[in-house]
Amino acid sequence: RHLNAFPRARTAPHRHSPASARRPLASMAAREYNLIIWGGSGFTGRLAAEYLARKYTPGGQSAGPSNGPGAAAPGATSESVRWAIAGRDRAKLEVVRDGILKKHPHVQGIDILVGSSDDPASLEAVASKANTVLSFAGPFASFGMPLVDACVKCGTDYCDVTGEPTFIRAVVDKHDAAAKKAGACIVNCVGYDSIPWDLGAWAVATYLRKAGDECTLAVGHVGESKGGISGGTVASAVNLLATTPLATLRAMSSPHFLAASGKPAPSADPDAAARWKTQSSFMYDKDVKRWTMPSIMAGINTKVVGRSASLAPSAPYAPNFAYNESDLCSGVGAAATGTAAIGFFGAMLMFPPTRWLLTSTLLPKPGQGPSENMRETGFAHVYVVGTGKANLPPSSGRSDQSEAGPGTDAADPTNQTPPGSGPGPAKVVAHMEFKNADPGYKGTAALAVEAALCLALPTERAKTPGHGKELGGGCLTPAVALGQVLVDRLNRSDTFAFEVGPLKDTVIRG
Repeated sequence: RHLNAFPRARTAPHRHSPASARRPLASMAAREYNLIIWGGSGFTGRLAAEYLARKYTPGGQSAGPSNGPGAAAPGATSESVRWAIAGRDRAKLEVVRDGILKKHPHVQGIDILVGSSDDPASLEAVASKANTVLSFAGPFASFGMPLVDACVKCGTDYCDVTGEPTFIRAVVDKHDAAAKKAGACIVNCVGYDSIPWDLGAWAVATYLRKAGDECTLAVGHVGESKGGISGGTVASAVNLLATTPLATLRAMSSPHFLAASGKPAPSADPDAAARWKTQSSFMYDKDVKRWTMPSIMAGINTKVVGRSASLAPSAPYAPNFAYNESDLCSGVGAAATGTAAIGFFGAMLMFPPTRWLLTSTLLPKPGQGPSENMRETGFAHVYVVGTGKANLPPSSGRSDQSEAGPGTDAADPTNQTPPGSGPGPAKVVAHMEFKNADPGYKGTAALAVEAALCLALPTERAKTPGHGKELGGGCLTPAVALGQVLVDRLNRSDTFAFEVGPLKDTVIRG
């Protein structure tokens, strides 16, 4: 019987106190759930539960014929997942469960687990039931650490959608060694911040390395996109500014704030430090031939990519690797206006009176978010351009980083010229597309689920670099922990597309 087919709500018993130990695949299969969604009553947590119901829950729609009453839900797959929702408020979780059951009648039931951040035993009871816990409950600096504590103690893989650098730094400092000992992967930032950029930088560096070259610079860009903002994101940003000491805020200005050593990797290249300097004004980018403005998300994305490079400096990141980021604009006027607007709102958020004015009048409240129409019709194009040390390999076609490897045809790997066999462009680009999903909410929910399933499903987990012999767990980034396993899942999804290839062959939308 499918474990999701229990309509009752269940409070996790407090008596459970598991021992910390490395968790083999056999014990993963024995756990009651592959995945638990923590914070399932929140705006994005509910969207994640709906995505699991639509795509990964066995029943009439996902297992049915192609048309008729039992037809498969759009995007449904035969890959089933045992999952539950969890949080601190059972009544709110029951509302979410009832809404999903009404919208997706093929789902026979959804288990509910209850725990509290001030009751460690209840969180351990939740964490011990799953292979992976995926958390949407922020602000993470206020509420996130007790759940990470429980997952590390239980040897349970953990993912979240935080964009709070101070929380990630605290998790790394407290749990990296313990997570390695327990054989657990702790992976922050598995949403829109920061998978597209982190995975994109990893992809262009990998492409160049396999071509016999080195990536000296990766630059991320947001192209055409449509989406909205939620109160939860606003609350996390405001909490970060309101509670972080000024000295820490200054330290956070470094792109290496989350690096393994907290400092840039040693490099013989004197220009590497300058290439890491985050864009702060509008400028013209010759590679993509667009005017650009500073990226509001660079504050977290640069730090995540910096940590990736520090965790895996030789595979595939070069010692003199650097990363930067900007948003594409329609012209110089839009770039200048956008730069001014970011500066204005950033200044208002720094001071308590103007911060209060913004949050009480203009910005959405916690629990609020984009309309359903915005979520369903949203989209985004994210590009990461990689620059090689020497001229790049060529390619008559693009590579989607499928399991066949870059520069090959997945159906017939011998049908294309292998990378590095001749002269070619020195620039490559990774392109990630969000389809029929606003990137911040519906897209983030689906993206986070796909990332978590890389760890939650035993057959996928066995392929992840994070659980390989070299790393064996710890506090990792999405690219370092998941790598190609995540790319392959994204390309099997109806919500995403991910590809990498020569810049000259790419149409930039933005």
